[in-house]
Amino acid sequence: MTNSEKYEIVGNLIESPTQYDMVRALLVYSAPGGSVSRIKDGIQIEDLAQARIDGRDMGISPEHVENIYMTVAEFCKLLIDLVDAGGMKGFWPGKIKISFHIRGWTDLPVE
Repeated sequence: MTNSEKYEIVGNLIESPTQYDMVRALLVYSAPGGSVSRIKDGIQIEDLAQARIDGRDMGISPEHVENIYMTVAEFCKLLIDLVDAGGMKGFWPGKIKISFHIRGWTDLPVE
């Protein structure tokens, strides 16, 4: 997917955001070594590659968790920043689980 296509998706999200499209965009733009999923009030990334040390799973302690509270507009700005940076590497060093708590999430259509 080209950067132009990614910017177009962000433009569409700004005009008519849905939970599904926001999750999909974060998955495509961040390319984590794990999963992206919907949570009660937003989206969560788990970087499973970061959670492995020497092939073993390590526990996720509080210092490995980041909770970010934002609006839909701030989330779209974050997506643009991720496109500009070429992914999320370096955005939250040492974090395994990142939860984006998005104001108004439950008011957005799912699809």
